[in-house]
Amino acid sequence: MGRLPQMRVAGLIALDIDSAALPPLLPALVDTERDVDALLLRWKQLYLELPGDKKARCSLEYLVKAVRKDKLRSILPLVDLYNQASLISLAPFGGEDIRALGGELALDLALGDEPFLPLGRDEAENPQPGEAVWLGGGRQVVCRCLNWLESDRFKLTERSRDAVFVSERPDADFPDGEAGMDWLEARLRPHAGRLQRFRLDARQPLFRL
Repeated sequence: MGRLPQMRVAGLIALDIDSAALPPLLPALVDTERDVDALLLRWKQLYLELPGDKKARCSLEYLVKAVRKDKLRSILPLVDLYNQASLISLAPFGGEDIRALGGELALDLALGDEPFLPLGRDEAENPQPGEAVWLGGGRQVVCRCLNWLESDRFKLTERSRDAVFVSERPDADFPDGEAGMDWLEARLRPHAGRLQRFRLDARQPLFRL
């Protein structure tokens, strides 16, 4: 991506997941020497510098604040797992249902006319031109402003059997998601038929599912 030339994305595909067998988990912060508040401020600054809705925030910020206020609640096992992976690595994580994605997942700049159905809503909208978005097949928006606002069309549910997880690192000043991805892969291994890691960057922003 031209605006984020140092962007690196860690990814994991999990197929044939037995979601019913996943253990319950309430995500929590882990001990870290990293200054979490300084990291969240850096994310906030990055979002202000990028085109898009100025209310947008990194998903990690929402997670950390919810944990600190004891307001984080279980959603469903797959989501709880990737949220915990995010807190372990202090990097944002997203997870989507592969069967809805139309065969590909790409990080790109929006043209502004791509369809997007916000999570929990009934009416579609469009991203702003130049906004960093995750796209599925047919350039449908999977997530707006990097990992800020997820589409209802691609979310993980109790019925999801094939999932893809991604974690973004805009540059070397940010933690990468590899530690969290290692943890997530280990937790899913007993309950998935196949696991595959992948990476994306500015030169290779598209992954064929």
